[in-house]
Amino acid sequence: MSAFTDYKTELEKSGEITFIPSGNSMWPTLKDRAQSVVVKKKTDRLKEFDVALFEKDGIIALHRVIKVLDGGYQTCGDSQFKCEIVDEDSVFGVMAGFYKGKDYICADDEKYVKSVKNWYKRKSLRRFKVKCFYFTLRIKNFFKKIKQKKGK
Repeated sequence: MSAFTDYKTELEKSGEITFIPSGNSMWPTLKDRAQSVVVKKKTDRLKEFDVALFEKDGIIALHRVIKVLDGGYQTCGDSQFKCEIVDEDSVFGVMAGFYKGKDYICADDEKYVKSVKNWYKRKSLRRFKVKCFYFTLRIKNFFKKIKQKKGK
């Protein structure tokens, strides 16, 4: 059974799931395999800056709603610049919040919402920070591979 089916089934059953997402598409909000997110079953239309849990082309993603469209949403990961259109029926959850260390950050928290809006408003600064993040990640992976080769 795929994780998509598990997430969707669990949301249908309990109305809420908590899991640790992987990947860097939502950096800096969510760090790869480092934080738990709480997702609630989608019951209403999402709004701008919500984080949608959806399935597209067999892949499950948590991406931010950039624009609400008729019949769907334009979404984008916080560390990405290419947006995608997601049908309404493909979205089955919405992030209610996440843990940053031991602190729970509610998706409706004023300070959090303000920081998200600023992140998207300052596109050139955002682009610079994202490029620095991915550059640093490539350097870390390069040295990790060297260390692994030496260990063989």
